[in-house]
Amino acid sequence: MSTHLTPQLPRPAMLLHGLISTPGEFATVRAALARDGLELYTPELSSYSFTPGMAASRWQDWLAAARRELIALSDAQGPVVIGGLCIGAVLALALAEEMPERVAGLLLLSPTLYYDGWGLSRWLPLRHLGYRLPFLRNWIKIDECEPFGVKNPQIRKWIAREMKQQAHSSAGAAQLPLWAIHEAERLIRRVRNALGSLRMPCLILHAREDEVTSLRSPQLLMAELGCADKQLTVLENSYHMITLDNDRQQVIREMAAFMRRHGAAAARAAATPVNDATLEQDLVCQAL
Repeated sequence: MSTHLTPQLPRPAMLLHGLISTPGEFATVRAALARDGLELYTPELSSYSFTPGMAASRWQDWLAAARRELIALSDAQGPVVIGGLCIGAVLALALAEEMPERVAGLLLLSPTLYYDGWGLSRWLPLRHLGYRLPFLRNWIKIDECEPFGVKNPQIRKWIAREMKQQAHSSAGAAQLPLWAIHEAERLIRRVRNALGSLRMPCLILHAREDEVTSLRSPQLLMAELGCADKQLTVLENSYHMITLDNDRQQVIREMAAFMRRHGAAAARAAATPVNDATLEQDLVCQAL
């Protein structure tokens, strides 16, 4: 009888940052998870990640860039946990709908299916007027403003200082171009139509006081996702940027538990111990 050894460590998880932002959103949680022996892969995506003077692009371009990253990671590792923050979570849902065989689980942080939070720019309700005119859509930019997605006053001051010194911060870009918001809402519409087809386990972490998107977004996911194994954790002391804010230690704990449970399960499934006697019995049964 021969038995193949099963890997003990979970596979890396891939998280996608928010709209026109950077992987810096995950720096704190990535370092904490690494100290705990867990690997978090947070790629930059061409046409989606922040670059100075970036040109307008389409949500299909963002998805193509994310698809390349998932294919490369899963070709090397097998099915992996994927997810993201804000629109990054929406991109992860689109990937899961396209390539469910490569996804071991979904880890969704502040998923944004509605722009209905209490802290949005006063100009945002007028965005649909700009959507109709391409020159306005590509010209208008909406300034990020207090509270920058963060409830913690010290962290918020640090982000405000970063915003003044450069065009972006760990919480995202100082300005969001209208074309990017338009494309994000087009992606959201596509994803909402596919939620029922998603069967992989899912963990959603969302702040009760999220100023970008209310609890309506995670509640819709809980109602419409096709998986039986789904959990929503509501955080009580943060705003939108839950990887930076007061509840980040809880976020890290829950992320780690989910990655261990489903990343390790995927690894075990790929290396299930094979008992030669059992295999021979199965072949005989098939022959009969």
